[in-house]
Amino acid sequence: MAGDLGVRLLALRCDALADATTTAIADLIDYFDADLIYIVEEKLDMRIVSTVERTASCPVIYTRRSAVHTETVDGITVSIVSSLDFIGGASTASGQGIPDDVDYVICDEIQTNADSVTLDVSLDGLEHLARFQHRTDREATFLTGAMEASYDFVWKADVDDESIRLPVRGLAPTRRQRAPELACISLDSDGRIAVSTSPADKFGLRALSGVGKGTAPKLAQNGYETRDDVAAATERELREVRGIGESKAQSIRQSAHASSEGCVIRLTDEAVPAAEYSPLFIDIETDGLNPSIIWLIGVYDPESDEYVDFIDTEPSRDNPGKATREFVAWLASEYDRTSLIAWNGHNFDFKHLRRFIRGHAPEYADYWSGSVFEYDLFDWAVRKDNAILPGRTNRVEDVAEALGHSRDSAAAAVDGKSLAKTIQRLLVSPERARDVDWETARAYCEADVRELAAVYESIAEATPGHKHASVPADENTTQTGLMDF
Repeated sequence: MAGDLGVRLLALRCDALADATTTAIADLIDYFDADLIYIVEEKLDMRIVSTVERTASCPVIYTRRSAVHTETVDGITVSIVSSLDFIGGASTASGQGIPDDVDYVICDEIQTNADSVTLDVSLDGLEHLARFQHRTDREATFLTGAMEASYDFVWKADVDDESIRLPVRGLAPTRRQRAPELACISLDSDGRIAVSTSPADKFGLRALSGVGKGTAPKLAQNGYETRDDVAAATERELREVRGIGESKAQSIRQSAHASSEGCVIRLTDEAVPAAEYSPLFIDIETDGLNPSIIWLIGVYDPESDEYVDFIDTEPSRDNPGKATREFVAWLASEYDRTSLIAWNGHNFDFKHLRRFIRGHAPEYADYWSGSVFEYDLFDWAVRKDNAILPGRTNRVEDVAEALGHSRDSAAAAVDGKSLAKTIQRLLVSPERARDVDWETARAYCEADVRELAAVYESIAEATPGHKHASVPADENTTQTGLMDF
């Protein structure tokens, strides 16, 4: 998995892996390629811990083994402690303590509490963290497995009349309707953090389309323990597995082929969106899923290999349309008519761009509706079943990575959710502008649109009804070593 930013810390909670096989656990460890694995104290299950330890080649840390444990990787120091007392200055019986030059401190006793009457939120251990931060020469970031990886907040406390910043981030899997999202946290020496997640049920055989909790063990019992095993099977062989019919066998095999080969499988002859044009690829950054501001718009033109963006580095609720106005004015001046491609654009990018243009640049509304053509590549490929994509999920960055396009360290330094939360804080407290690395945000947006263009190119170049010679055909057919989709 891509991610060149500092230390890669994989946080696991055992209940999220309760249904995972040994093969699936090995798969997720290989996928995240972490430098350190931290197992959250809550729901600790030594059977799963043992499997992780036997599989992983990096250090596996949990607080029942050591009350204070410190690891330094590539000059970045991470301390894991079992109690807030050690952050407060206590040492273990053997004299172990947290080094003063630590970059990150993990403690699962750090957690928020809300007063049910006043609804005020407090942080357990705030005084301990503040005293620690006050006496050290550098600002540490505090991580906790007691809160989900989506938690990101900078607390403040006063010590000896000095205001102390206390960045706190969650590590625990994020709850989702189907399966929790495991989080791998990339940490750098400046306190920047990027979070990459993947559903816990998308490893091993369950990463394949059509293979769920019931089908995976049946495949394994029949000798298909890995996705490569499935990819090498014929549809006829797969149909011999109880519960797998003709349609399901085909779907599973196609998915295994895409995953094993890292390729796109075109299922139809329908032309890719804007195939007859030279489209532009677009991505927007906002303050959330129901945005009050669009603060960054990135556009990539693969024909000229040029990227341009429109960024509001002083975002405010008083002027939320600044980036939108600059973008649409540029677009109208450069292109009489143009085609734009986004990933999930119908549900997000285009939906909100139209709203912001109507509200903040109404003079361009007619131009947008009459001369700008919107295409959603995700909708065409996934929702309309025109292609099977590789990738652990259908997020564009996962698909691009599976196709061999990894983003560089600058782009890997942030993630979209963290950026949105940072802008949310900035809109409330403008003095938090120091929390935003604008150049890194621009690199992230550029990576998104370049990856989108790469995925588009891979889909466009895949032959409809592609037959791959490396996968054996069913016996007793007229094919000669070719796979029929």
